Amino acid sequence: MQRNLFQELTVSELEQYSSELEHAVENHSRWLAHVNRTLICNLPPSEDDLDDTPHHLCQFGRWYYGIDNPYLAEIDSFVRIGAVHRKMHIIAKQLLQEKQPIDVAEYNKLVTLTEELRSAANQLSEDLNQNRNLVSKLMGKVFENAAEGVVITAPNSTIISVNRAFTEVTGYSEVEAVGNKPSMLQSGKQDKAFYNKMWAELEQYGHWHGEIWNRKKSGDIYLEWLSIDAVRDEHGELSHYVAIFSDITSAKENEERLQFLAHYDQLTRLPNRILFNDRLKLAVAQADREHLQVAVMFLDLDGFKAVNDSLGHKAGDELLLQVAQRLSQCLRATDTVARFGGDEFTIVLPSLDSRESIIRIAQKIGEEIAKPYDLDGREANITTSIGISLYPNDSLQPQQLVQYADNAMYHAKRNGKNHHEFYSELL
Repeated sequence: MQRNLFQELTVSELEQYSSELEHAVENHSRWLAHVNRTLICNLPPSEDDLDDTPHHLCQFGRWYYGIDNPYLAEIDSFVRIGAVHRKMHIIAKQLLQEKQPIDVAEYNKLVTLTEELRSAANQLSEDLNQNRNLVSKLMGKVFENAAEGVVITAPNSTIISVNRAFTEVTGYSEVEAVGNKPSMLQSGKQDKAFYNKMWAELEQYGHWHGEIWNRKKSGDIYLEWLSIDAVRDEHGELSHYVAIFSDITSAKENEERLQFLAHYDQLTRLPNRILFNDRLKLAVAQADREHLQVAVMFLDLDGFKAVNDSLGHKAGDELLLQVAQRLSQCLRATDTVARFGGDEFTIVLPSLDSRESIIRIAQKIGEEIAKPYDLDGREANITTSIGISLYPNDSLQPQQLVQYADNAMYHAKRNGKNHHEFYSELL
């Protein structure tokens, strides 16, 4: 690999290429994808992640703590990156040692630290601009050992050099890549307009970055984060393109999976109370602007425990699934039904203009829930008690509305079940 060329490119085009250094520092994607996969699938954590000094053992850590240049080690932004990286591993270790479910609040700290790492990288890029020799040494080491794939091309886009990570991600050897063009990786998922825009930005700004779908030698399609810099010589003529990329397929999938775990009930696939509360706040804010009502319903299933005890938990889960489906079918696309836990459900009905429409919905729900259920050939029958609170009549506070609807629901259960009651009628 042309490490010397890579160093020369870095020195001559420091301002442009410093962003790639920042990307290499903050990405840490392979390790984070490994942690995500371990948390989501409840797999045994690796010994490295549970070590007394796990931040020394990941690929980035081995690079960072392997730097022996005393001048670089004294740069505050370089030290800061090490501190943030160490915190990420400490939090990850705590998450991996804890039992399921995943502590979303703790996991979100990893996301916050990623932004801190980016900020430190920005500062490091500015600091490195003051010492080109350090940059040359540093980036030569990055090229050889980085987890990110690196591609250097001629102005006509012919590949002249790749690093080891390029081969690991794409499956193409250096011999197979050199002499070809990056288009050998195109997946076909982006159209001609996408690439035209990319090249237009490269020509105008000298830099492009974004997500792109590419294809490995095996034929597998993967999502990568790609950054490309146009490098010019001392006369301002285009001499090379330098691209750095990371396979973020797993990270993207795990991010989406964690978001689902954080906001949706795993059994019914309905929003959980966290997402419900967010949507209730939005509904209240909208109603305040439009001078409309919001109704909050709190539902408890009458007779669910008897079905669960007599037919078993599997039948109970199936019953909850069917209830969730019936509730969703009773509501508008703008409404939200959530599972609060157990056999309790909540509903937010935004932008209502009359009490009569709320009553009609409550009656429809009651009728649908009361229809017989087929649980693997065995019939079950339940009903539901519904409590209703209204914004702004009962309260202006979202959480107070939920509590008032809960109070009304319990009052309905004490008064014979299988009907709805408004909180205002309890006063």
